Amino acid sequence: MPKLNDSYGIWELIKNSKPLDLNSKYSYMLFCTHFRKTSVVALNDVGKVIGFVSGYRPPVKEDALFVWQVAVDASMRGRSLAPKIIDNILNRSYNRDIKFIHATVTPSNKASERLFRKLAEIYNTKCRTSLYFKGKYFGSNGIHEDEYLFNIGPIR
Repeated sequence: MPKLNDSYGIWELIKNSKPLDLNSKYSYMLFCTHFRKTSVVALNDVGKVIGFVSGYRPPVKEDALFVWQVAVDASMRGRSLAPKIIDNILNRSYNRDIKFIHATVTPSNKASERLFRKLAEIYNTKCRTSLYFKGKYFGSNGIHEDEYLFNIGPIR
């Protein structure tokens, strides 16, 4: 589980993980405190943040884990770290009743799309997608892509 002193390293990892949106340092502090039971940080031998998954249980769908961001340091990519750390979240006693994984992904984020489809394979379940947020709602003069909801499950 992430700790407050991991938050700056997480922020740095996200900053270097395009195309992820960089949120405020404060938001990563909240993930390391308020949402630590549904988030995970991976550290290397010297304590550097090399992986992070932020998530939460939506109040409207408490049997789901909504994965907000997934980041893996370039030095660790291709080693299946992201599925392993998501599995770490799901296997915590607090989360054993989770039946679905949800995430939103833009069409250009092929790495995230591959990850969530791979999770469906790992858990031997379905991966359904649907339009969730139209890009125009981001107020970026049509610059932001649509976000598609990936609904994976049931996983148990």
